[in-house]
Amino acid sequence: MKFKKFFIKNYRAITDKIEINLKKNSLIPIIGINESGKTTILQAIFAFDYFNDKLNKGSHLKDTHNLYATSKKSSMITAIIDISQKEYDDVLKDTIKKNDDIIFGEDLLKEYNKFKIINNELSITRNLHTTGYTINDDRLKDRKLNNKISKIIMTHLPYIFYFDDFRDSIEDTIEIKKLPDGTIPGWLSIIEQLFKKTSDDYSVFDLKTYEPRRRKSILSKIKRKLNKTLTKEWQNFKLDKSDALKIDITYEPSDEKEFIKLEVIEIDSNDEEHYFYIRDRSKGFFWFFNFVMKLEFNPKSIGPDDSNSLYLLDEPGSYLHASAQSKLAKKLSELSKNNKVIYCTHSHYLLNPDIIPINSIRIAGKNENGRISIFSIAEYKGNIKDRRSAFQPILDSLQIKPLIFDMTNKNILIVEGIYDYYCFEMFKDTNNFKVLPSVGADSIKYYISLMILAQKNYLALWDNDEKGIEALNNAKKYFGIEEAKKFRTLKKNNKKTILQDLFDGAEYKILKNGLKITSNSSFETVILNLFFNDNKEEIISKMPLTKNNFIKNIKLLDFNNKQ
Repeated sequence: MKFKKFFIKNYRAITDKIEINLKKNSLIPIIGINESGKTTILQAIFAFDYFNDKLNKGSHLKDTHNLYATSKKSSMITAIIDISQKEYDDVLKDTIKKNDDIIFGEDLLKEYNKFKIINNELSITRNLHTTGYTINDDRLKDRKLNNKISKIIMTHLPYIFYFDDFRDSIEDTIEIKKLPDGTIPGWLSIIEQLFKKTSDDYSVFDLKTYEPRRRKSILSKIKRKLNKTLTKEWQNFKLDKSDALKIDITYEPSDEKEFIKLEVIEIDSNDEEHYFYIRDRSKGFFWFFNFVMKLEFNPKSIGPDDSNSLYLLDEPGSYLHASAQSKLAKKLSELSKNNKVIYCTHSHYLLNPDIIPINSIRIAGKNENGRISIFSIAEYKGNIKDRRSAFQPILDSLQIKPLIFDMTNKNILIVEGIYDYYCFEMFKDTNNFKVLPSVGADSIKYYISLMILAQKNYLALWDNDEKGIEALNNAKKYFGIEEAKKFRTLKKNNKKTILQDLFDGAEYKILKNGLKITSNSSFETVILNLFFNDNKEEIISKMPLTKNNFIKNIKLLDFNNKQ
């Protein structure tokens, strides 16, 4: 079983249903301006699994109704599950075995035994007001049994991890005690998994039964397993200059209670040991320890490879230095090969296009009513100011930010948007200029100011349509006649021309077929797929008419002779 999609509705400022599709992308970065709802999306998904209800102090289950709404509607989180008929049948048998509080009638049993999974897919919704579950199928009518089966399915699904910005504190002293319902709370469940991954025979709950010398031997093996794991990851991240990292684990009985204690041991140049609480270390180390422990000692392990777990990370690595963030991007990419990863970020180091596919990025935003939505890059239509702020990490990651221009003497071509950038980069026949994408026709004016400030040789290029001409004329009025000599519009047969017009119709149809894109796919989708295609040069070589249209426009630019 695994998660394929999530739908979120009426969770805080998410009132219109939004979709997170894990089937298309196993790695999804979410960007956006502050307070755009990025964290809300992660918390909503985290709230789907009742196993997480007591984690993070239950913050994801508090104040879930929309503060902008006059009436309170139940928060609904729906997951589309990949599940086979055999998996469902096994779950039903498991449900019947655990049936202590429900009396099954023969007709009801027959109804659930006859239930057939369609297309290996099941839709389950959690109502966060009642905290109950519903399998969304009219064939399963008994609400109580439906909820029971859903919760058993949940125990077989991959675990949903949530890494927030240090609100999930790490306990230095952990009481060894189960909750009244028999579940193992928070960090104790991680410690128990550490014991199990050291040896199937080990359990933190058995420590008090061991003879003291045997207890010391077992704890020694546990510490060796933990420190070997941490040291391996520490070498990857290199958070500071310290090479000697060690965690000490001790067992401390007190009256009728018993505890596990965690401490950081630092070894100085004189080989002397110094003991610290984890909370006393840097925030970077705090995040690192939290991340590695939850990554490696998953308390809801589903098998030897723990594949298909879902990792939700809120601003991962905020306190890591630049090189560590770059390594974290690689780690997240590797993690997504066998799992699902969704993370929010403002850091361009975590959007490196060599590691993170740009078409997997989603942008969170709010409308004038405070409602949260999520968009692909092609769909995002925020105002100029918000677009510039939201897209900045992407521009930075592509190394097309203004600051890079003081390191190059090349000419600069300012274009309306990211898709103009992709197209000119693919079809240009010269390297004597760099392409700088704006975030809309009106925003070109902002980048012209930067070029003037940096004293760069530039040209500005607009679409030759009503919006482009209007933006060009506004720029002429603002900058004056002399600066306007550097302004251009797209041209094709002396007609109104936009970027799409430079593509030959017949070649464009062949292009879509070659990329195996549906006929109703947007222009933006086609360009993204072409730009990041490994065989794009070969594909472009078969588009001579389109390439010629771009070359004609490039020849008209003429950076040396202003109009």
